[in-house]
Amino acid sequence: MAFELKINESVPQGIRRIVRKEIDKSLDALTAHVDGSRIEAVHDARRRFKKIRAALKLVREELGPEVYPRENACFRDAGRPLTEVRDAQVLVETLDKLAAHYAAEVTRESLEEARRELLAHERAICKRVLDEENAQAVVAVILQASRPRVKDWVIEHDGWAALRNGLKSVYRRGRKAFAAAASEPSVEHLHEWRKRVKDLWHQLQIIEPMHQSLAQEAIQAHELADALGDDHDLAVLRDFLTEIPGMAAQPAMVATLLGLIARRRAELQQAADLLGRRIFASKPKEFVARLHDLWRVWRTDGEASEREKPSPL
Repeated sequence: MAFELKINESVPQGIRRIVRKEIDKSLDALTAHVDGSRIEAVHDARRRFKKIRAALKLVREELGPEVYPRENACFRDAGRPLTEVRDAQVLVETLDKLAAHYAAEVTRESLEEARRELLAHERAICKRVLDEENAQAVVAVILQASRPRVKDWVIEHDGWAALRNGLKSVYRRGRKAFAAAASEPSVEHLHEWRKRVKDLWHQLQIIEPMHQSLAQEAIQAHELADALGDDHDLAVLRDFLTEIPGMAAQPAMVATLLGLIARRRAELQQAADLLGRRIFASKPKEFVARLHDLWRVWRTDGEASEREKPSPL
């Protein structure tokens, strides 16, 4: 797995390698001239931009006040031209998932008018963004310009000193976002919590080789991010259904959908709350101290393994 540190490489080497790999995979997705879904290529590239930004946040203080803001803004802005395309696709996927979840209560056929409206919206967005605005090529140019800069990133420290503050900051922000969402579960608070959870998930992926227990923690963070993501998608679908002119003639169907959306969001938020209590049970200081212990053992084992290698003849 490329998106993780290796036991015998320095942290600066590992972060630069990880970011370059994600840039290359994004470029491959955006520039490959093969049959297939351009929307999936867009989705793949946007996911990788989020992984890159999580890696940047892991060494934020190490990169310094000039490099970090510049690179974080670069990969944030790179994803923006593609956002509308992915959002339009998600509306269709969200409707399908909702219908599947409540298959005993509604049929896909009964929601066909809504699905036709969403598909028409998706086609229109794709035509404008991908064909007329040529967003894939625009983003590819940004990525191609960013890649050579990675080799010049100066990450001041190595080892745990390079990772500690980034992990602590992301975990602390996730914990605070959880508290805000629990106190007031608005769409904005839940979405902010989701972003912080995704950062934590990706950072756990990066350090996952330290100990097998981190794989399960990464899975839990992924599950939480998915629950919060599904909740947000449903909130967006709800708003969209009330704004589509074509839905005005289908008040019964819209009312049914809005009711199902409200029920499903309540289920997802309950599941997210349970996962959040598990993931964010520790204080940030305790969380980082535990990971530091795992790091020490991991690095010690790596050094011992190197010493035991036979000498070349």
